[in-house]
Amino acid sequence: MAKGLRGLWATVLTAFITILAFPSIARAETRALLVGAWQFRSPLIMDLAGPENDLAAMETVIRGQGASDVTVLRNDGVSRTTVETALHALGLRSRPGDWIFLYYTGHGALAEASVKGTRDGDTDQFLPLPGFDPDSKDAERFIVDKDFYTWLALYVPRGVQVLMMADTCHSGTLHRSVDPRAMGMTPRLTLGGRNVELGSRPAPRFASTLASVEGAALTATREDLPNLFYISAARDDQVAWENALPVEGAPTRGFLTWSFEQGLTTPRADGRGMAADQDGDGKLTVGELGTYLNVQVRMLSGQRQESSSIIPPGREGQGLFATVPPPPAPPVAPPLPGLYVADVKARASVTGNDHPWRVLIDGKGADFVWDSARQIMLRRTGDMVAQNVKTLPQLRGVIDKWAAIEALRPLLSEQRTRLMVGPLENGARYPTGAPVTLALAQKAGDQPVTAPQYATVFNIASDGTVQRLFPSAPSDGDGRLAPGQSLPVLDSQVIAPYGADHVVALVTPQPPDAFRLLLRTVENQRAAARLVAPIRDLLARAQGQASLSIGELYTGN
Repeated sequence: MAKGLRGLWATVLTAFITILAFPSIARAETRALLVGAWQFRSPLIMDLAGPENDLAAMETVIRGQGASDVTVLRNDGVSRTTVETALHALGLRSRPGDWIFLYYTGHGALAEASVKGTRDGDTDQFLPLPGFDPDSKDAERFIVDKDFYTWLALYVPRGVQVLMMADTCHSGTLHRSVDPRAMGMTPRLTLGGRNVELGSRPAPRFASTLASVEGAALTATREDLPNLFYISAARDDQVAWENALPVEGAPTRGFLTWSFEQGLTTPRADGRGMAADQDGDGKLTVGELGTYLNVQVRMLSGQRQESSSIIPPGREGQGLFATVPPPPAPPVAPPLPGLYVADVKARASVTGNDHPWRVLIDGKGADFVWDSARQIMLRRTGDMVAQNVKTLPQLRGVIDKWAAIEALRPLLSEQRTRLMVGPLENGARYPTGAPVTLALAQKAGDQPVTAPQYATVFNIASDGTVQRLFPSAPSDGDGRLAPGQSLPVLDSQVIAPYGADHVVALVTPQPPDAFRLLLRTVENQRAAARLVAPIRDLLARAQGQASLSIGELYTGN
């Protein structure tokens, strides 16, 4: 017995010494630096409503992922010195195998690059901090993207993975304007397009803690960091937006942050795991997260905004954080959307307890605005989504259609397949009679598809009418796609009813015969609500092998 105990203690001691000698074997930590600014104390920069809510939500999410080392900086506590100091301290505490989550929510802008003609172009992306004044050129009041990369290069060990996320916009060109009657859509773009020249920036405050970069140039770029995964809220030619989100009573939020929270805290169609785990294998990869955020941001912003991910080559399959799955959530009835009608008489005609909406007396925060005089419906994104809305059944058809789209949105999965609407750029408005092309492209995910897939494509018109697109002719067969094959381009043309159409592409590992029969049954009817539960069931049964993609098409003059 004594000999056995001595052997046991020897084993324990050996294991303990091994952990001391090789700290990467010990449990990896998730650490975070969360930075938010929404009060800017500047006549040139409007205050924001969303970052305060974003920051609180993101702290909850990252702690739910197992992070206990979390630093939060907000408003007047945000300066160049405080951010650099916090990042330096975080790097000192990190060990190989750890994750650092670096997050910023607030305004973003562009400035003339101090050195032009480099691979980064002639402009610098920068964050204006509280108290920023472009005339004073106070370096404490702004941080350029290159500053972050230099600090990461100097202060964070290469074996520590970094996810950097910025819920800001960097420049602004819009496909469609925002109708002012839809109150709440606010751009996170500052300075109104003013051409800004920033002053000189100080060198890094701290000496490098990494022997491998001693003497290196202090102008790191994103490409110099093989341990950096970067996600931005919008492409460089887009504005990032904030708005009240599609949950009753929800506060204003940034679309990227909301999508991140949803992806890590809500389950998939089968009620298990995380929604962002697109293939359902229980492991959330950076590639899956980027794909999930992209489609969610597109849908929430009405195609005005598209998040982008920059991942080091070959590292799309990198597992993220602790990826703790959320506990099973009890089913919750979706909230009733808020409807605002300015005309008092028309408002009275839509008021009642048997309607699937709440009538508001104020347009702020409304999900829909019905302009009864012009017979158009506006959505919270500021878009005209339906024309010639005259009657109560027509009004109901529009709202039921959007309720179905909102129910499907968290289930979207484009890891393997994405529906593209053309030929105009994503989010453009197509005039009457314009040609439209629909292309369904298969993509190679972490696990390439080797078995045939079956495509089913249908449209939900602006008034909620269901229209089959594929397979719909004898030549389409059973809609089978060979591995790697894309759906033949479908050609169409813009006709009434005008507003916002949603083309839905469902790709499943088996032919969905029962669902296709349902589509034939409800074709040319306002029956979008009847399709949600069958689609959810198909996705759940496919166990991560199916795809759901929705293309938004805005039409009308």
